[in-house]
Amino acid sequence: MERTDTPQPFISKSYWNAHRPHVLVVACSDGRYQKALDDFLQTSLGITDYDRMYVAGGPGALASSSLSFFRGEQFRQDTAFLIDRHGIERVVLIFHGPLLDGGPRDAVCADYDRKMPYASPAEIHAQHQKDLVEVLRGMRRAKSSLSIEVFRAEVRGDHRVQFTPLAEPDDQYGRGIA
Repeated sequence: MERTDTPQPFISKSYWNAHRPHVLVVACSDGRYQKALDDFLQTSLGITDYDRMYVAGGPGALASSSLSFFRGEQFRQDTAFLIDRHGIERVVLIFHGPLLDGGPRDAVCADYDRKMPYASPAEIHAQHQKDLVEVLRGMRRAKSSLSIEVFRAEVRGDHRVQFTPLAEPDDQYGRGIA
């Protein structure tokens, strides 16, 4: 028997905005902390309109430490495209995991857990820093004038999420990444 009732389209109350926001947020697609992330972006950083790159591993997806070099390269190319074509001026990178002092182990990013299955949360945090060096270099190659902010969403023992700013790592010569 043929179905005759066709689903009706949903029409949003929100309108398409013709103006690009010029902000890109790169974060993990883990939905467990999305409400906290939205709260942080709006309340702490004043960001309400932004391009989103939500992908397993967040900023780590842009690094060659990924399980496949080609995955990292593809995400680096996609990010460079967005920076160029969307006129991105500000990038917010957000890693995530448990607070090292008392956070729940299951808050470890699943993508990093897949790449480093026997690593402690502290070792994964250290890998975030290593990956960040590569990610920053790639973004600055795409556009040297980018404003880049880096945070780690850390799940505390009470399950609240704190967003800790990460210092820009030094290169091998002790200089900031340029």
